Amino acid sequence: MHTRTLVLTAVLLAAGGLTATGAVAGGPPVDSVGPAIGAPVGQQAAVTQGDCTFPVTRTDVTGTDVTVDQQPERVVALQPSDAQILWEVGARDRAVGVPKNQYTSYLNRSGTADVSGEGTVEKVVGTDPDLVLAANITDPETVEALRGAGLTVYHFAGVESLDGIARNVETVGRLVGSCESARSEADEFRLAVERARQAHANASDRPSVLYTFFGYTTGTGTHIHEAVEAAGGENVAVEAGLEGYRELSDEVVLDRDPAWIVYPDDYTLPGGTPYNETTAVQQNQTIALDYSYINQPGPRVAIPLTQLAKAWHPEGLAEANRTVNGSDVPSSSRTTASTTSGNGPGFGVAVALLALLLTALVTARRD
Repeated sequence: MHTRTLVLTAVLLAAGGLTATGAVAGGPPVDSVGPAIGAPVGQQAAVTQGDCTFPVTRTDVTGTDVTVDQQPERVVALQPSDAQILWEVGARDRAVGVPKNQYTSYLNRSGTADVSGEGTVEKVVGTDPDLVLAANITDPETVEALRGAGLTVYHFAGVESLDGIARNVETVGRLVGSCESARSEADEFRLAVERARQAHANASDRPSVLYTFFGYTTGTGTHIHEAVEAAGGENVAVEAGLEGYRELSDEVVLDRDPAWIVYPDDYTLPGGTPYNETTAVQQNQTIALDYSYINQPGPRVAIPLTQLAKAWHPEGLAEANRTVNGSDVPSSSRTTASTTSGNGPGFGVAVALLALLLTALVTARRD
């Protein structure tokens, strides 16, 4: 095996885990180094207004019209990001299968079967699900095998933006019949993004930022890049002309000399050249983010997003937390989901508490 392949394999294992078929499980690189392994990339269709009744039909990234005849009572989430969204829309009690590994350890998985590792198809079939959710990184062959076994599978498009996360939340809500709670979660996520953006709306400058993990970085067309930019940073990988998830050269680090370095907390920032030569390391301006929250394209991305905005624009964020409400979210960013029953704790409580804490910290600093 070539060195490049070995390095890439290590990156994928560390960033998201592997399924039995070799697809990355749940987090970046979501479409790393090109599209997600073996999976097509496309735009996820928005959820339209309706009464959230069944049957419902949605066209997935494979071009398949996926019909759910009645509200599913048994749902399998093939990837960690699928599970996160299912939990956040209040449908955790209907989950019968999830990947039980370190990437879902933050979720209460009791009562669910483990569908990760060898024999994924057999494991999923054994749960007798009404619906299977498959994030873009799921191997298309696995999707086809599950459909061949008579299961209803929705294969999502790759997530290339923050609003793509919100749209996926709404889509899951529509498919499982939890439209109202999904709409609430999606709106709360968009509000968190808008507050972060408003935090630096009047800033005179934005810090240069490098996001790095296991020898890779993230450029345009990724939700992590958008999180960095929405929080008020300038992504040096984009300035270097990089797209998607790409290997990071020492030359880029040295030439761009980032003021801040951001990385997932399951990764140890290298010492020595070129990192020790950067302004970020010399001024102790590095931030480790929860790897599950930042890597997985789910609504909990709002938590590290808020953390970054607080680090770079604390006073602006405190003001945005006081003033930004639903009407401040650009209409082009809003997609209204159908309404139905479904109550879940949601990530919004965590983000709201974090926002209050950040406001209190900034206020205390002023006093």
